Amino acid sequence: MPLGDVAVGMRCTALTVVKATTITSFDVEVLDVIDRQRPEAARILVRVSGPAVDATGIGPGFSGSPIYCPGAGGVSRNIGAISGGIGQYGGTVGLATPIEQILAEPIQPPSSGASRSAVIGSRSLAGPLTLSGLSPSLATLFASAARKAGRPLLTSGASPRAAGFPPQPLVPGAAVSVALTSGSIGIGAIGTIAYADGPSVWLFGHSLDAAGRRSLFLEDAYIHTVVNNPVGTSDLSTYKLGSPGNDVGTVTNDTTNAVAGRLGALPQNFPIKVFAKDLDTGRTRSLTTLVADEGDVGDPAGGPIFGVAAAAAVAEAATTVLGGAPARQMGEMCVTITLRELPKPARFCERYAIDGDGPNALAGALSTDVARAAGILTTFDFGVLHITSVEIGLRVRRGLRQAYMVDATGPRSVRRGKKVKLKLHLRRTGTGVRFTRTIKVRIPADTAPGTRAIKLTGTDAEPGSNPNEDSELSIVFEDPPEDGPIPESAEDIRTAIEALERYDGVTATVGRTDIEAYRDPNLRISGDARVTLTVKK
Repeated sequence: MPLGDVAVGMRCTALTVVKATTITSFDVEVLDVIDRQRPEAARILVRVSGPAVDATGIGPGFSGSPIYCPGAGGVSRNIGAISGGIGQYGGTVGLATPIEQILAEPIQPPSSGASRSAVIGSRSLAGPLTLSGLSPSLATLFASAARKAGRPLLTSGASPRAAGFPPQPLVPGAAVSVALTSGSIGIGAIGTIAYADGPSVWLFGHSLDAAGRRSLFLEDAYIHTVVNNPVGTSDLSTYKLGSPGNDVGTVTNDTTNAVAGRLGALPQNFPIKVFAKDLDTGRTRSLTTLVADEGDVGDPAGGPIFGVAAAAAVAEAATTVLGGAPARQMGEMCVTITLRELPKPARFCERYAIDGDGPNALAGALSTDVARAAGILTTFDFGVLHITSVEIGLRVRRGLRQAYMVDATGPRSVRRGKKVKLKLHLRRTGTGVRFTRTIKVRIPADTAPGTRAIKLTGTDAEPGSNPNEDSELSIVFEDPPEDGPIPESAEDIRTAIEALERYDGVTATVGRTDIEAYRDPNLRISGDARVTLTVKK
């Protein structure tokens, strides 16, 4: 229906999903047309009512709900779609974007230039992004970290498709998701289909990021419930709690008045494969998540988006393979990132000895390191990097295998440039058992003769991330830092990623020289000791 035919007082009907995948209706009254003289900016002020919305009003997730009003000859016509709130208590009054504005947005827009913006940002009535596929304790951890980073994030349980959720037709009123990822970890913004014309669909009635050309997953969605919060502010409003569903096409355009896409072919993407093994029981867990790759359309949302997905996937795999999250854990993680532009993958491995002060400490440490690798990729400004796969291997176990140096002994003298045998006197945490390890340290050839001390320093256990306190996990949701050297090639990117690997053994300091002296494959050695000897020429 043309905006000129929309009249105050019209009694209309809107369509949306408030539970599962069933489309239901509610009543709409047209209160006014705001800025009618500027059709390109006009909005329709409406009041909603009826069993579907009386208790909750409207909020994030309702955007895109089409409104049908009687036209000439009594035929119902689409006047537009619900798209925004006005902060009214109860959420029964809101704004709708006229259908003429929505359909004026092309399915296939011109190419957009690259831009840098947050992966997770504010979202009109599409609401914040929804992260699905995490167990409840991890969902709390991620939501807390996102909040500390100033990013709105909703979390829900495992994707409904795991329970056989069948694909749904994307017709007006159907629940829909614009998804950054698909598979074990789902990340997407939930809304409603406003209009469909064959394989072409328009949704939301407002932008996702207003980024122009996009290449994201177009998915159906499953609505668990409508969460009632009548206050109506940006932080406190009613919203649909849902999960992204089945992949049905590609989101191709993201503009001021609508998000548009096409059913059929899926966007370019790459897999994140996580394999976790419980070293105590032999139990394994595998997760596969597909990440939309927008590099060839200019990275409109700001670089590779796999950081959040990979962080969530490793946290989920490490926690569920153990069947819990004990405060003390040991773990190993190896991350392999394959890029089309590199002849061999970028890879780094880390070992973890977690003595956490809260649950999910290992999950937080793993997630933070994966996010750092993702952040490095976003710092490349001299071309497009194409990730072809990300493979992450985890080996985890319960308990902390740790010993402290209580003393160290060695010979009375040594010649410079030669190796000296030192005996570390250790004591196991927990059991108190005492034992020794013999190591060899080469004395630097430029060491001045005389009485010298060799300082031996172990590596402490990591505290991990605690969701009840300020946590490094917030790095997952933050823009990458801009300090440090700018990578000028794909090889520079690989070098930076491989540099994430940290040494976690015993360091021997002779004068001003630090030497990586000893690393036990099964034990974290902490504490420090000192050996005094005479260095000869």
